[in-house]
Amino acid sequence: MKKKWLIVGIIIILVIIALFVGSRFLNKTSEEELTEQKIKITPQMITSVERGDLKKTVSTSGYLQPADEKNLTFSLNGEIEEVLIGGGKRVTEGEALVRLEKSQQELNYLRAKNTYELIKTSGSESEINEQELNFQIAKKNLEDTTLKAPFSGLITDVYVKPGDYIGSGSEVAYIIDDSSYEIEVAVNEIDSLEIEAGQEVIIILDAFPGREFSGRVEEIHNYTQNVNGVVTLPVTVQLDKADKQFKPGFSALVEIIIGRAEGKLLVPISALLDQKGQQMVVKVVDNMPVFAPVKAGFSDGVYTAIEEGLAEGEEIVINVYEFAKVGSGSNAAGINGHGMPMIPGMGGGGRK
Repeated sequence: MKKKWLIVGIIIILVIIALFVGSRFLNKTSEEELTEQKIKITPQMITSVERGDLKKTVSTSGYLQPADEKNLTFSLNGEIEEVLIGGGKRVTEGEALVRLEKSQQELNYLRAKNTYELIKTSGSESEINEQELNFQIAKKNLEDTTLKAPFSGLITDVYVKPGDYIGSGSEVAYIIDDSSYEIEVAVNEIDSLEIEAGQEVIIILDAFPGREFSGRVEEIHNYTQNVNGVVTLPVTVQLDKADKQFKPGFSALVEIIIGRAEGKLLVPISALLDQKGQQMVVKVVDNMPVFAPVKAGFSDGVYTAIEEGLAEGEEIVINVYEFAKVGSGSNAAGINGHGMPMIPGMGGGGRK
């Protein structure tokens, strides 16, 4: 029995030695295959590793609109007596804009006031309360014969003129707060998972070619929209600063920055190859290609930041497609069923 176990032990040791030697041999074979390939390295195939900045964005579009806007109406019926504004006039909060003819409201106010003053001396508590309410209503109706600006801004339209008779709730004028603008955009349901309030936004307006405006994600709404089976999430973007030439309705391209990498070593994603979970590049040493393992970081879909494995100024092959076939018959990985390299950042990552 002891002899049997001794033989088994010797066999196990021999198997381990064979596996170790075989692994070293296969690795060496793969390296030799790489250096012995008949691929001529040309300057067009090579790039130098340099530092730079990356940003990953979600792109969408929308239309410029003032952060605050309102249709102005009267709460009373009456005849327009005076219009103090015109389209394009700037007004301040509380400024009088339009007045109704108010003789009837003045009469109602005086009657209510006199009745209230009399009842206070001899009436019961409920009678006093009733007349006080009548007096407050009459006072408010008299005040409401003058339409005032709810906030400072720009009057864009006036719909009435003196002598017009209007009903309660009829539109009289339109005001916008042109000191602050925002854009409501629709973000794809998948991209929406990466959107957060406060994220930086780059805005390009068709009306201002060559210029960029900055903003922030102001609000992420709590509901989705489904248009022809496409699900999106409404997001409100607030511009940091308004331009005096802004007009409501200007079309805008919006890029929400969902990630940044600054001062990192950058390589094209086409220079990366995945071999059994290990990301590799092909360095050029003495004009010869050499596999080099790297630790890849943030990617914008075009370039990838390298955290470890490369130094600034080193040269690498821009596209590793031809080198991905090395060892495909033995231990090389990173090739899909069609003989194409698995390039990090493709197939859903690195959205712009």
